[in-house]
Amino acid sequence: MSGHLVITGSAGGIGRSIATKFLTNGWAVTGIDRARGTIRHDGYAHREADITDEAAVDQAFAAACERQPVMATIANAAVTDLDHRMVVDLDYDVWRRVLHTNVDGAFLTARAAARSMKNGGNIVFVTSSLAFFDHAQPNDAPYCASKSAVEMLMRVMAQELAPAGINVNTLFPSVKIATGFFAHLPDGQRAELAPSSILDETALFLCSMAAGHLTGVSLDQERWDSDPGYRARLEQGEWR
Repeated sequence: MSGHLVITGSAGGIGRSIATKFLTNGWAVTGIDRARGTIRHDGYAHREADITDEAAVDQAFAAACERQPVMATIANAAVTDLDHRMVVDLDYDVWRRVLHTNVDGAFLTARAAARSMKNGGNIVFVTSSLAFFDHAQPNDAPYCASKSAVEMLMRVMAQELAPAGINVNTLFPSVKIATGFFAHLPDGQRAELAPSSILDETALFLCSMAAGHLTGVSLDQERWDSDPGYRARLEQGEWR
């Protein structure tokens, strides 16, 4: 199955890897990123845009729809506090920047995606295990809070968009990935980071589903890889 994917944060890391995976599987891909596009492929189109700019996001989706109907969207772009400071040492402008990008940007992306999907589709938010209560991480308050907010946004949108045939889910890794967020780690620990391609297969699965197959679910990449029963339930749409 193939179609047209719009993905944010496509210029590097997880986003670039996922975009490349879809292209090799016959999809058309439109990438949105503040940086210039780094993918050279006939099926790829790039839009330079800030996901917190409402007009720019809407224009990017309008341009994508002119290529062909949008079947799937992955809201992947995100930032973090690269200095990983405690709350008492965190500047308010850093807090606002992370929440603005990760929450407002995800909202604007998903809203534009939903408005563009006339015949159903799939919306996927890339979040983090740090979004959940039992994984709170000291020195990462803005990132944890932002991803937790996106998890709740997903649940609301899954209910609202089900009648329109749009599945809404999140996808998150339970391991640290080589994305640039962990440049502060010692060399030995950075060498152990998971590759940015870790979410490729599950992203393709979530974006290829038929309407109503699976919605309102947070897919745990680590469980998908390690627990055949968990994977089978998701593939069969028997999560509930």
